[in-house]
Amino acid sequence: MNTIQDLYYGRISPYEMSISATPEYQKLKALADRNEGVLREILSDEQKELLEKLTVCMTDISSISERDMFIAGFRLGMKMMMDVMKDE
Repeated sequence: MNTIQDLYYGRISPYEMSISATPEYQKLKALADRNEGVLREILSDEQKELLEKLTVCMTDISSISERDMFIAGFRLGMKMMMDVMKDE
C-alpha cells in the first residue's frame, strides 16, 4: 500500500514522470529546437505569432494524448489485476 499512500500524499506524480532522459528523446528535442530557431529567424512577426499559436496547440494536444494514454494504461493494468485475482 505504500504506492497508494505515496500517490495520495503527492510523493509521486505520474504527470511529472518523464521520458526526457532517453537519448532518442534528447536527439529529437534538440532537432526540434534547432529547426524552430531557424524558422524564427526567417519568419515575419505575424508568421512567428502563428508559429507560437501552433506550438501551443501541439503542446495541448500532446498533453491530452499523454493523459489519455496514462488512463488507458492504468485501466489495462487494473483489468489485468482483476484477471489475476479471478484465477485464485
